[in-house]
Amino acid sequence: MTIRHLKLFIAVVDYKTMSNAAKKMFISQPSVSQAIREIEEYYHIRLFERLSQKLYLTLDGEKLLKYARHIVSTFENMEQEFKIKDKNLHIRIGGSLTFGTYMLPEILLEFEKKYPNVQVKIMVDNTTFIEEKLLNNEIDIGIVEGEIQNEDILKFPIYKDEMVIVIGNNSSLYNKVNIDIKELEGLDMIARDEGCIERSNFQKILNENQVNVNYKWNCTSAETIKNAIKRGKGFSALSSLSIKEELKTKDLKILKINGINLSRDLCLVYHKNKFLTEEIKYFIKLCQSYTNF
Repeated sequence: MTIRHLKLFIAVVDYKTMSNAAKKMFISQPSVSQAIREIEEYYHIRLFERLSQKLYLTLDGEKLLKYARHIVSTFENMEQEFKIKDKNLHIRIGGSLTFGTYMLPEILLEFEKKYPNVQVKIMVDNTTFIEEKLLNNEIDIGIVEGEIQNEDILKFPIYKDEMVIVIGNNSSLYNKVNIDIKELEGLDMIARDEGCIERSNFQKILNENQVNVNYKWNCTSAETIKNAIKRGKGFSALSSLSIKEELKTKDLKILKINGINLSRDLCLVYHKNKFLTEEIKYFIKLCQSYTNF
């Protein structure tokens, strides 16, 4: 059993067929078939079911895949550490939209002061996407606000974010500091797109309090939402991180809702078998100390 066996096994899974894996790995198809057969004979298991000319992972195959991805990743990290040294070093980070837009730029500035030669690759997407990329070892660490489903992913809170009700200068509620949630009844709301964790959480609170709002716009961009609110198009529920500048200029205002807690944790996540390099550890340290710079 060698690293080569595991790499070929992963390639077959990722490229769906042995012929595709052979092309991607620049070897013959019989060599791929032999490697898979040798793994099966070594462990006395079956990795794939072959149905209608398609390959499907068995339960044993799924278990081995988890180990294989991280064994190969750890081996490649070792190669990078001792053979490549400072050439082509990189870390791969996945982040939610809130983290990627409002926290990451400041963290990267600090990171690059210590590691100017390390390339940082960024993926910004929803929690489900980040979780999948971690499981497939396509990113090293992630920062998310949603729930993680797989028990192989470790999760550590690093920042307490707060969702806040945001209004513009011309809102009928502008002279208030605190409101009852019932006062939102029937008002126009500029909301994040359906399926977004921020919108889902706020909608749950509205439902629990039997409050109906008029979803006037659905937007993927927080900047678009803020511009709409400034122009009197309605209110929104946004991350407090996203409106720091507008609060300074007083273009937008926060309303507190009596008795409602809209705080949430931004969490650092990575695979339990992930080897954390010194660069990754330092990036984690910066995330944990974000409020200090």
